[in-house]
Amino acid sequence: MSEATQGTTINDSAILVEGNLLACGAGMSAQNRRDVKNAFHFATLVADKDLDTEKQSRQWYDKFVDVMRDLGFTVPRRSFELETSAELSVTVGAVATRAIGVIGNAMLGGTQLGEVARRAFDKMTTVEDSAKVLDHKRKNKARGLVGMAACIETENNDVVMVVSCIQASAPTLDDDALGMQWKLEKTHYYAGTAVLTLNNFVYDKVRETVENKLGVRSVENVLQYDI
Repeated sequence: MSEATQGTTINDSAILVEGNLLACGAGMSAQNRRDVKNAFHFATLVADKDLDTEKQSRQWYDKFVDVMRDLGFTVPRRSFELETSAELSVTVGAVATRAIGVIGNAMLGGTQLGEVARRAFDKMTTVEDSAKVLDHKRKNKARGLVGMAACIETENNDVVMVVSCIQASAPTLDDDALGMQWKLEKTHYYAGTAVLTLNNFVYDKVRETVENKLGVRSVENVLQYDI
């Protein structure tokens, strides 16, 4: 990851975390980006340990969001609802990216979150080191809930994240690293969305605990690319 001398990240990044995709926008402080990545990783591991994403998608999503809240993220909006698509063929990635864009625009009045999510998705589907991505995927169990998130730091230094989780059949194609290129087989599907904002004062108190618990896993199970 590239950083300016002042500690501000200068590139968008696509981060593959335990089979889920996290996109971070340029302009975030290096500390905030690290905190978001680690919190996202920690919450994913906690939910994975307790719940099966294929059989308990709603419970997994609720657990993930609750852990993020316990770590210091406020959650002004969350939902998990049955959605309908008029499209005969739509991919999970398209649905997730579109949801992030719509909610990001409603919350912040701009398209930045949606664009960051789209670029991250494009990067992960065309990354040259595909063997590394696929090996990372094989280490993770088949997922029935495909997750994607995008976060940015606003001009007021607030970190805002939008999470989109789509309930879908676990991918079987080895060339689909995230499951996001899988086409939804039905026009009805369940989708979870949440808006989270980072409370640095609270996270400061749990940062050391999170980092200690992640330990080496924070390196081995996270792949990061500038985009």
